Amino acid sequence: MARRQQRFMVRQPLEMVYRFLSDPTQVGNCLAFVAGTENGRGSLRWRVKAPMSGITGTPEFILDFHARPPDEVRWRGQGAHLETQGHLILSMEDEDTTVVHFTLEMTAPGAMALVIQPMAKVQIEGQMDYFASQVREALGAGKVQV
Repeated sequence: MARRQQRFMVRQPLEMVYRFLSDPTQVGNCLAFVAGTENGRGSLRWRVKAPMSGITGTPEFILDFHARPPDEVRWRGQGAHLETQGHLILSMEDEDTTVVHFTLEMTAPGAMALVIQPMAKVQIEGQMDYFASQVREALGAGKVQV
């Protein structure tokens, strides 16, 4: 299992950051390995980008996504050979700044673990940095209406 924690700040009020991060499509847009979000076939899914989808044999994650107002978001994505879990806890630094505590886990169960786990351990830190930069950019640049 690859697991990392990161803390980052967003210069927006907690309520705005929560509304953004409680949307699985927005969270998926901020994760480097997600190509898109689908809500169909009876479940919510994140499509996995190439080359990760090909290397891991995981074209999609079936999501279990929960938002608990006003400050917590969790997800678990189950794929063919890879699982992801995320946990976000928000706190207010001041009126206009939110602190995001982010935990991300990537697990490869079964026979593929020997191939996938080393890659996940190397990639996870970059994934987290990308997520933080995308959240800041989306909320700071006003690209997203929440």
